[in-house]
Amino acid sequence: MAPVAYRAPALTQLTGAGDAAPEPGPAAPARAALDPARLSLRAGARRDARIYGGWWPRSRDATAELPGLIAELSARAGRVTRIAVQVDAFRNIPRQLTADRHGVRIAWFRYMNPQTVILTMAGSDDLILLLVPEHASPAAAAAALSLAAADHDAGPPEVILAAAGAGDHPGPA
Repeated sequence: MAPVAYRAPALTQLTGAGDAAPEPGPAAPARAALDPARLSLRAGARRDARIYGGWWPRSRDATAELPGLIAELSARAGRVTRIAVQVDAFRNIPRQLTADRHGVRIAWFRYMNPQTVILTMAGSDDLILLLVPEHASPAAAAAALSLAAADHDAGPPEVILAAAGAGDHPGPA
């Protein structure tokens, strides 16, 4: 299967999990322009926690969602070389994507926590991100993203999602 090419749009960095999109209106930019990847990362370089941050995709279509995640992470945390997802957590999973002229391998596993995404970073430790269900309310997603990026270990994915009121995801549709 040929890699799916992706040209990253100009991105605006999400400044925190609590960022809310402005109400729609003539002067309000689209939500996608504000936070294309809907991503939160732990501040600082310490990556020894179980969860390093969170990601709230808009759908469970891996080909549509992963390029934005790769672009945002490349800008904020370094080059992504590989992404691992749980096979039932996404649909339309490519084998490889090309982002910023670099190939990113996509691996999928049956026996992996479906509430996480594991990213292998070039020359760095792996990052484990909490996968916030796409159907979560904006308030619950913001709480989950904030807990996932907290300076303290907020616990395993199930605990973070339950504390945020984000619950389990139904899987790809």
